[in-house]
Order: sequence, then C-alpha cells, then structure tokens
Amino acid sequence: MNDFKVIQVFMYPQDAYLAKAFLESEGIPVFLQDELTTQVFNFYSNAIGGVKMLVPSTEEEKAVELLKEGGFVLTKEETEEIIEVISLTKEKNKKHCPYCHSTNIGEERKPNFLTITLIFLLGLILPITSKTFVCFECTKKWKWRKHR
Repeated sequence: MNDFKVIQVFMYPQDAYLAKAFLESEGIPVFLQDELTTQVFNFYSNAIGGVKMLVPSTEEEKAVELLKEGGFVLTKEETEEIIEVISLTKEKNKKHCPYCHSTNIGEERKPNFLTITLIFLLGLILPITSKTFVCFECTKKWKWRKHR
C-alpha cells in the first residue's frame, strides 16, 4: 500500500464505484478505502473523510487525466453556481426555462438573511425564503423579477 496514492475522494460509495469501473476499464488498478464503512453508516462519510480512491503512484497522472475526461473531477468553472435575475414579461412563461424552454423545472427555497437573523435572536422560525428556479435539462438557475 505504500506505492498507492489517493487521487480522488468521493462522498458516496456509488460514485466511487462508477469511477473505479471507468479506470479499471482503461487498465488501471484501483483500490477504494472506507467504502464499506460509508455503505453501512452513510452519515460517517464526512467524519472519516469520504471514500478514498487509490491508484498506484506510477499510474497517478494517467488516472487523474482519465477522471477529468470522464467527468468524475469537476473543474472550478463547473462548480460555480451562477444565478441570473430575469425580467418576467408577458411573452415569457413562468413554467418554462428561459434558456432551453424546457418544462422540466423546479424550485429551490433557501432561507434568507431575515429568517436566519430571527432564528438566532428570537428562536422564531418564519417561512421567509428566497425562491430560485432550476432547469433539470440545462442545469441553469435563475430568479424571476417582475417587469416594471
């Protein structure tokens, strides 16, 4: 085990198994550490540092490049969350994505600053949330603003 290097850490074992199968199909031997613990106790994943993917140190660079090509390692641009504010006019339908016009959209509700302040100061929970829409087809996020 001394000549193995950790190249990626996964939160869930199923994600690690997919990446492992991808690398093994390319002929790279892969060892997963702590995957059984996270299968039995899902909430321990953060505590033990996730499921660690180890490869031989001689195959480290090739494995990292393959994981990037396969989409198992996200770049900084892919992890940034951009939420645009879009004016709602009569021509735009609120039930369609403004980018790809798909109807496969959903809402994300997050507590806003006022809600968090009231919880800490008064222990009072009010359902004041900010609403963000997400498209499941093109993965874009936006907020509607009424046209003035």
